[in-house]
Amino acid sequence: MAQVHVRTLKRAAAIVGGEEALALRLRATPSHLALWLAGAEPPPLHIFLRAVDLVTEHAFPMAQSAEKTSEPLKSDPHVSVGRRRGA
Repeated sequence: MAQVHVRTLKRAAAIVGGEEALALRLRATPSHLALWLAGAEPPPLHIFLRAVDLVTEHAFPMAQSAEKTSEPLKSDPHVSVGRRRGA
């Protein structure tokens, strides 16, 4: 599992512009980040998930923007929802 953490953190660092920038984005100390990048300790789950979010947002920018801008579907009063009797 440690390799997944290290790879994800390294990818996130590359995306945001380096280890110092990643530490800031993850709200972690650079010394903790260095331990996690070396594989000496696994990052806490919430830190790892933030890194996963950074990588995912970079890999799938359209999905993120569509998710943020999508509005709930409005019902059309002229369209019946559900089954008709006898159908």
